[in-house]
Amino acid sequence: MSAPVLSIVVPTRNRRTILSRTLPPLLAQRGIEGDYEVIVVDDGSSDGTSSMLQRPDWGSRLRVVSQPHRGLAAARNRGAMEAQGAIVLFLDDDMIAGPELAAIHLDEHGAATPKVVLGALDLAEEVRRSFLKEGVAAWSRDMNRRLSEPGYRLRFDDWSFGHASVDRALFRDAGGFDEAFVSYGNEDYDLGWRLIQRGVEVRFTPRAVARQIYDKNLAAWLRDIHHVGRADVVLAAKYPAIAAELRLSRTETHPLKRLARFCGLASPDPLAPAWTALGGALMAAERLALRGSFLSHAQSLLGERFYWRGVRDARRPAVPALARTVNRPGSVA
Repeated sequence: MSAPVLSIVVPTRNRRTILSRTLPPLLAQRGIEGDYEVIVVDDGSSDGTSSMLQRPDWGSRLRVVSQPHRGLAAARNRGAMEAQGAIVLFLDDDMIAGPELAAIHLDEHGAATPKVVLGALDLAEEVRRSFLKEGVAAWSRDMNRRLSEPGYRLRFDDWSFGHASVDRALFRDAGGFDEAFVSYGNEDYDLGWRLIQRGVEVRFTPRAVARQIYDKNLAAWLRDIHHVGRADVVLAAKYPAIAAELRLSRTETHPLKRLARFCGLASPDPLAPAWTALGGALMAAERLALRGSFLSHAQSLLGERFYWRGVRDARRPAVPALARTVNRPGSVA
């Protein structure tokens, strides 16, 4: 294979089954002028991902990099460091790429000023549509609509590197992802804010679509929301200028949301049994693929409580040391 013009970086951890479905379309991209490579960064998987990736039938286009578990930010940095292409296309391991996704990204970059290209997100058709999955689909639609508005000014929370490409030199000059964000949440926003501050050109292209096989259940989603609460505290400490835009700085007027905030911050939570019962009911409803506005509102309320639990945990005495560590730049060579 000649020197690649584009490198697709896919971080993964314990997603062998899904990766075996999303990898073939990446290795069969059409319409791209010049060679490209696919770099899968195995971030400490223990489910047989490594052996699956060693199959000879994947071909020479696939490169596999393995490392001990260090988190999503570190895995993306490692992939970018290994990349040979001038453009790096980041894709999450559960994204199904269209047949010309790489060609579209390369075309959007062109030969002009180095830039970032944000692609559109959607939910894969075969995903079982529960109230939880409908919420993910609604988030994707809202993101695509917002970024498509003429003259829209990009915010720090509009960034999703689950499907985005960037000039490799620009990415490295910006410092890459901050590897202090190990758990779920905010490594995208952190890098996005730094790129905004640099005045980088950002382009959204709706014709580049990646469809997500969202397989998380409600319990996994709640864990993510808890991590977001913790990550918001760290992000606010790192960038006081955007602290007021984070959820932890907002004034909540809805009485039930205010109750959820109170319970999340309380230690102990006086309504913990009630929240546990609500969570159990919603998990059963999600397994049955039930939908409806009542379930969506209940999910939002429970998520609010878990978010503030994360904020409370992050504000414990041991956390200031962590907040100080994120002031270092990313570790991209």
